[in-house]
Amino acid sequence: MRMTVISLASISLLAACNGIQLNSSILNGSGGPVAAEPQDPVLQPAPGVDVTAAEPLAPSAPSFRGSASTVASLGDPSLPGMWMETPLVAAEQQALIRSSRNTQAVVTLKPIPGEATGGSRLSIDAMRALGLPLTELAEVQVLPAG
Repeated sequence: MRMTVISLASISLLAACNGIQLNSSILNGSGGPVAAEPQDPVLQPAPGVDVTAAEPLAPSAPSFRGSASTVASLGDPSLPGMWMETPLVAAEQQALIRSSRNTQAVVTLKPIPGEATGGSRLSIDAMRALGLPLTELAEVQVLPAG
């Protein structure tokens, strides 16, 4: 009986440990593959390229002209205002958006990376102004503001 109690006590003490590692990596051995720490890539200029005379790129003009359709979801609800984050533009600009319910609102288009056919994100104020459900995807038409 005494040996059973001692055995159970030692098993419960071992079980309380935070995982027993039996590999030799604890002892600085080579018990298995060791994951390398990720390193930030360092970009080096090509040989013979003078980077001191490089001029900064001029901001590109807004790429959206005309009309387009996009599927929009709810964006960050903590950001106030009437805006739509979309890959349709390269710079911020005003636009008129129209829903399938024939409601419309003027919003600020904010650029996000991605294909022009990618989805967009509407502010909570814009979703409410258009009468769109906050939990659904909505197809909206983007038109020039004016």
